[in-house]
Amino acid sequence: MIAGVYEWLKAFHVLMAVVWVGGAIMLQLLAVRTMRANDPQRLRMFAGEVEFVGTRIFTPASLTLLILGIVMVNDRWAFDQFWIIAAIAMFAFSFVSGAFYLGPQSGKLKKLYETEGTDAPEAPVLIRKLFVVSRIELVLMVLIIFDMVLKPGSGI
Repeated sequence: MIAGVYEWLKAFHVLMAVVWVGGAIMLQLLAVRTMRANDPQRLRMFAGEVEFVGTRIFTPASLTLLILGIVMVNDRWAFDQFWIIAAIAMFAFSFVSGAFYLGPQSGKLKKLYETEGTDAPEAPVLIRKLFVVSRIELVLMVLIIFDMVLKPGSGI
């Protein structure tokens, strides 16, 4: 790889991780505040924002993160190292749960509010499920960060 290119790839890789993981942490904090407010209108607005951020910010950021990571591993590392396999496995779970569960279910919640209003009886149950899955996903994202920094099994 051309001198200096790896460092730029790594810088953008880290930036995408900050967007994805930092954004997820902020959404969790806002979710707690929103739930404590016990305001159905605020919860409705929050559901719409989560769906927007998930599909338009997190998905592109996480895909960019993955692509840059693959390019960097191809250049300097090997796909048979434990820390890389662990990161890919956790990323895959997180991406799949986000793209195929959290995003669509957030969209479903948003539509539920639009059609049934803030008194939709299914909404609280759906919200609790979304929060549980999103918190598991957030724990995995934090573990990926530790994995990337500590590189267990790499001998560094």
